[in-house]
Amino acid sequence: MSKKAKPVQGQHIRPEVEAELERRIRERPQVPPAHHADALGVGRRSAWRIAARIREEQGAAELPSEATEPAEAGAHRLGGTAADRRIVALEDENKRLRKELKEVHRAELTEESVRAILGRIADAPTEPPRWLLSPDKASADRTPEVPATIWSDWHLGEVVSRAETNGLNVYDIATAEARVRRLVDATVHLCRHHGPGRYPGIVVNLLGDFVSGGLHPELAKTDAEESIPSALRARDLLVWGLETLAAEFGRVYVPCASGNHGRATVKPEHKRYVFKNYDWLIYQLLARHFEGRPEFHFDIPESNEVYYRIYNQRYLAMHGDQLGVKGGDGIIGAIGPIMRGEVKTRGQATSSGRDYDVLLMGHWHQELWLPRAIVASSLKGFDEFAKNVLRAPPGEPSQPLWFVHPRRGITSRWSVKVEEPGAGKSVGWVSLPEREAA
Repeated sequence: MSKKAKPVQGQHIRPEVEAELERRIRERPQVPPAHHADALGVGRRSAWRIAARIREEQGAAELPSEATEPAEAGAHRLGGTAADRRIVALEDENKRLRKELKEVHRAELTEESVRAILGRIADAPTEPPRWLLSPDKASADRTPEVPATIWSDWHLGEVVSRAETNGLNVYDIATAEARVRRLVDATVHLCRHHGPGRYPGIVVNLLGDFVSGGLHPELAKTDAEESIPSALRARDLLVWGLETLAAEFGRVYVPCASGNHGRATVKPEHKRYVFKNYDWLIYQLLARHFEGRPEFHFDIPESNEVYYRIYNQRYLAMHGDQLGVKGGDGIIGAIGPIMRGEVKTRGQATSSGRDYDVLLMGHWHQELWLPRAIVASSLKGFDEFAKNVLRAPPGEPSQPLWFVHPRRGITSRWSVKVEEPGAGKSVGWVSLPEREAA
């Protein structure tokens, strides 16, 4: 600025602020300097002055002087002075930088950038924790077993009408939260009083569809809340549930896969699938919450399927909507497509060196204990679609629980019921129905 020129906004700032402004401009040259000035609360002309000096140091094209502001460029375009040419060059540079910034934002929406935004920089683990692979020292009379469960298809936000299901089920936010509490309490109770005990930890497979997501037009009309509030609700419920299990079992391994209801696209998009899914966002929020807690171990692969072992038993966990099959009906339910899909999935896994013993999934809303697969039911339970379209028999909402022995594999299996049990009729410990009727 010449000695006769009047001071302009942003030229006289504190040295430490100017140093920070220069650092930002040097480290992020693709961002317009004005953005850095706005972020620090200083005048934009200071930013353009520093940017011009940096470019001159680097031998770039001449930029405007410190007294030149891009907004003033239009008033000088008709002139042919050096100042006018600098203004035109600045406008062109500004347009180019804005275009490049937009392209960078689109191109860099990767897992790492989203993790950085969420505050979780560490990569997802590539190996399950050691306690899953080799048993702790066994006592004289008991070998430690690992309890494992699937939590999936909570469909938070969805509403099921009691009247429209002939009184067989009701589901809303309050019901969902109550069922989650029963799920966690019942899991702890079964392991504590009906399992082998001395557990080295617990495996909680989070397999997607934690939000309804307004996936279908009827859901968009009737859901109690939108996807983002439902995702935050799911995060809070899962934080409480996992904290409770950690307090009981000491260590928690959490394989994660995203479901179809969590997707943020109208139709499934198979490239970068997880990055457009609310389930994946929930898992990242959980991993951020528990970061630095060695008792928690999250596995959230980009492939959307987790391959791991419990002792000598190999598992492949996924949501279940990507088996390469479709179908299912009210007679045999989902068994037909699941068995076909399991054969296809096993062939692909074997040919890629990821042969498994048990395939884990949700999605089908029907509990199945198959020779090579465990399929979880849902927290939601019987709904209008199952009644009116599938004509499927109503089933109790539940989630599966099983125990894995180091040598014997799965030793016991439980269906963890999440509805409040009825009173029932009091009878003897064994009786004959015909005599009761009489």
